[in-house]
Amino acid sequence: PTDRAHFDAHWKRILASPDVVTRTVLADGDVVGHAAVYGEPGEREVTYFIDRYYWGRGIATAALWGLLAEVPERPLLARAAADNTGSVRVLEKCGFKVVGEDRGFANARGAEIDELVLRLDG
Repeated sequence: PTDRAHFDAHWKRILASPDVVTRTVLADGDVVGHAAVYGEPGEREVTYFIDRYYWGRGIATAALWGLLAEVPERPLLARAAADNTGSVRVLEKCGFKVVGEDRGFANARGAEIDELVLRLDG
């Protein structure tokens, strides 16, 4: 995340992949984040990012609803930091259910964290 060239190359690969659906999230005409679906069939996962300034306004929920309408395949998986109640709530509002727990490295925190694994079925 601190190497701009690496970041740009990473996003270039993501955007070029036919297996990834990536959408830019706008609020009042400003780019405020992204939402995406990626992964192998049967193991596809959603991810999203919304700039902290825009949290609590329903933007993440609306963006995820729009993405889910566009990508009808199910099941879809998601992961959220176990202590990120806002993100877990967004996923639950969109129909995801907690199905497990895991640990993973969080770039934003620079550490391994506890995660919840969620799934959206048909």
